[in-house]
Amino acid sequence: TSAELYDPATGTWTTTNALSAARRYHTAILLPNGKAMIAGGEDANFNNTASVEMYDPVTGQWSATGSLTDARYVHTATLLPNGKVLIAGGVASVGSLGSGTSLSSTELYDLASGRWTPTGALGQGRHGHTATLLPNGKVLVAAGQDFATSTALQSAELYDPVTGTWAMTGSLSNARHSHTATLLPNGKVIVVGGHGASSRLTSTELYDPATGLWATNGPLTTARESHTATLLPDGKVLVAGGFGNSGSLASAELYDPVTRLWTSAGSLTTARKAHTATLLASGKLLVAAGEGNNGLLTSVELYDSAVGTNTTTGLLITARYAHTTTLLPDGKVLAAGGVGSGGQLVGTEELFDFVTETWTAINPLMIPRGNHTATLLASGRVLLAGGAGSGGVTNSAELYDPASGKNTATGALTVGRQDHTAVLLPNGKVLLAGGWSGSTVLTNAELYDPATGTNTPTGGLAIPRYGHRATLLSGGQVLAAGGYNDSGNNPTNYFLSSAELYDPATGAWTATGVMNTRREYHTLTLLPNGKVLAAGGVNTNGSLPSAELYDPVTATWKTTGGLNTARYLHTATLLPNGKVLVTGGFGSRGATNSAELYDPATGAWTVTGTLTTARYEHTATLLPNGKVLLTAGQNNGVSLPGAELYDVGLGFSSSWQPQIATLTSPLSLGSSLVISGSRFRGISEGSGGHGQDSPGDYPLVQVRSVESGQTLWLPCASGTTWSASSFASAPVSGLAPGYALATVFVNGIPSTASLLNISSVQVPTAITLTGARSLTNGSFQFVFTNRPGAVFSALSTTNVLLPSIKWTVLSGVTEGPPGQFQFTDPQAPGMPQRFYVIRSP
Repeated sequence: TSAELYDPATGTWTTTNALSAARRYHTAILLPNGKAMIAGGEDANFNNTASVEMYDPVTGQWSATGSLTDARYVHTATLLPNGKVLIAGGVASVGSLGSGTSLSSTELYDLASGRWTPTGALGQGRHGHTATLLPNGKVLVAAGQDFATSTALQSAELYDPVTGTWAMTGSLSNARHSHTATLLPNGKVIVVGGHGASSRLTSTELYDPATGLWATNGPLTTARESHTATLLPDGKVLVAGGFGNSGSLASAELYDPVTRLWTSAGSLTTARKAHTATLLASGKLLVAAGEGNNGLLTSVELYDSAVGTNTTTGLLITARYAHTTTLLPDGKVLAAGGVGSGGQLVGTEELFDFVTETWTAINPLMIPRGNHTATLLASGRVLLAGGAGSGGVTNSAELYDPASGKNTATGALTVGRQDHTAVLLPNGKVLLAGGWSGSTVLTNAELYDPATGTNTPTGGLAIPRYGHRATLLSGGQVLAAGGYNDSGNNPTNYFLSSAELYDPATGAWTATGVMNTRREYHTLTLLPNGKVLAAGGVNTNGSLPSAELYDPVTATWKTTGGLNTARYLHTATLLPNGKVLVTGGFGSRGATNSAELYDPATGAWTVTGTLTTARYEHTATLLPNGKVLLTAGQNNGVSLPGAELYDVGLGFSSSWQPQIATLTSPLSLGSSLVISGSRFRGISEGSGGHGQDSPGDYPLVQVRSVESGQTLWLPCASGTTWSASSFASAPVSGLAPGYALATVFVNGIPSTASLLNISSVQVPTAITLTGARSLTNGSFQFVFTNRPGAVFSALSTTNVLLPSIKWTVLSGVTEGPPGQFQFTDPQAPGMPQRFYVIRSP
């Protein structure tokens, strides 16, 4: 009865609530309301069951729905274009192992009524067959076995949802069962392997819906049955594992529809049959469990077919490094300032159009600047602040307005600074912290308010630092880590390992866990699992290959896999597939052209496509089409005008992509994101078509903050259904106001993203604490309701008379469902009494 959930962001499994009835040989399919339906199967007494259960991923609960008209197992389930589910064939058992009869009955599930109704009967009772949804909306059922005679079948039939009837179509060349059938992008269906009349098969066949005929195709290298077949984003089919002539198989083969040939795809770590293979939104294939040569398996493995590449794109008009690039609301990229030829500061701006791959010069900056910061505000304007100006380090700031294409002056910083950090906060303000004043390393920090155009001081860093890095955490706090401080007499200590947290609600910094390695000019990247990746950098030992992870829950750093190439002044970009792309930098031999990918699920780095030009102090910008724009930089003292594009290398055709036509923008927190478009069901179910199918023809919607990189996957709204052209999400919460990229994934293929404006900075209502409860470890937890998206912090003390500055700041207030907040006091155990204050800016 057990069930488990896999999280691609962490690569881990967690148990969820159990089924109400134990079963095997059932089917599982995702419905248009976002719930998973488990239908039929065989129970522990070898009786087939008609019961059906629904899993709700939002609540983690199972609930019963209408029972099948006919109890069955080893059947197929197909989601039709009209949203109904077609169950076909299978076995009706009679209460003892190895007895039963193959069914010809089929039935339809109606999501609106929750009921099953019989539909036209198959011409032949069968089980171990495949069912494949064709582009014309019909369903192809192919081959299988007759239980009574144990005869493999050659026949195939077509189901027409309009008439509710089955009609015979061309017969296969080889009788088979326990095979796979996969719809290819060209509209044909490839049937692979299986067990024939007397032995396992290497043969494969192609079905053409236009003619209704089968044609023989290139054979497999290895005969197999009970394997999996998965359509990859590039249109090739990966066949993995199965049962061969000598037991379970570890081999895998790849089919190319263009050449119609099979090639080796390496081997699974563990031989397995009757497993599942699920294509993730990242384009990776998750192979899980099954049966090995020594029994049932718990092991899981991932196959990744992506091969990243870099290609040159349009040259910038002005060579530059130490500049900034910013993705604008219209999808163009603003390059501003920097250091040009001969060390001269650059006073120009340019726009990159990812559609035409060209740069265009626009109005100049108000003052030339480099080593400044650029922040995309919730208004769509870009704040360019500080840096090295023509007269030295500057405190000036200016705003670029994409609507007018002009720059205007805004409030000056409280102090001139360069090599500082700038982070857009959930309240819409920008936190500028640390840096170099031209004569000293800074501790002071300030807040830029877009509403007034002014800067005001806020709590200062505990340790002066520049060349550090900062990022917004999922809970709303800001993490600043590492950097350089040349005070004191020991150069080894100039490089910092300390880290601090800024709480927007209190305006104060507090020390947090110390990094394992001192580092400056590293990168900090917020991962989808909420942890932060610190990679590379430099210290007295030179450029660094090490990397480590910050966990906000435990406030500690833990080492992770090291880079293949030591580097600093490099870039790190969170990709839509959840990996982190690191490019270029200054290594042990100077500028490097190497690039590598970090996978949070495995904690490992892999080398990817090399840059066309070695560079450091360049920039990297994720574009709406999923490519990464690498811009300018320097190569051993020479400013570069070049730019290049990194493609993750999924290899799909643009004609296979889901397309976004419209979406809700601006989007208020707590509201539903509604998207319309096309191909939200892809071009194929993308899977093997048999009873252990893992179809992927449904939309997965990702929203990613442009500024922080915070990533959310949005579930379907309760009471609604997605379709091939529409999706409505559950209420959106947990993202800071500002611009975000919304992407629809189907079968591992991403759409071109659309930018949406998350508009509201919520002003909270009066707070009333409710629902206090003691946790098993003695900690206290509190919950309260307020406006979705509001930002809070919690303080506690044992002495209510103390000034608030001496109260203890707790780890943060988190928002679960929109408007539902909670915080935990881990210091409560052993305390006779505690007082709490909740604050919001």
